[in-house]
Amino acid sequence: MGTYVAPDQSIPGGVVHNPASPFSREMAKFEMDYSPFGPPGRPRAQVGYQAYPARYFKVKRSDTNSDFIVIHETDAENENQGRVLESQGYRNGLPAAIAYVESLEQMVAVAAAERNYRDRNMSDAAKAESAAAEESTGKHLAEVPVTPIKRRTRGPNKPKVGAE
Repeated sequence: MGTYVAPDQSIPGGVVHNPASPFSREMAKFEMDYSPFGPPGRPRAQVGYQAYPARYFKVKRSDTNSDFIVIHETDAENENQGRVLESQGYRNGLPAAIAYVESLEQMVAVAAAERNYRDRNMSDAAKAESAAAEESTGKHLAEVPVTPIKRRTRGPNKPKVGAE
């Protein structure tokens, strides 16, 4: 008959050794290989900060309140993967991801304020065109598409009468 394991617990794998035992200290020497940080058996304090692997987060603002929701999180194994993830909207660490979303919201707010300032100086025909463009889409438009104005062109120069 098998042993019962609660769903929130797991059976520890392998043999647990006391880290202070001579066996564990000897085995720790073999867990590390030669590297730019020094020879095997060095203490972890000599290794220093390792930037990668790193956890990257993609965050958005909640629709119902102002809380932030983590859409997705993933690990980057090296700097190249980190750059690819940042180009996709991920940020290294949750505080950085929240700050990125807030900066995007701030950029949209500034664009809307600039658009409202420009709208005040528009003619009535331009305001009507702007309202039509706003109605055609459900999203906020930072700029209304520019419609070219057709100018009347003059004909070729006519020769003056009596000048020959």
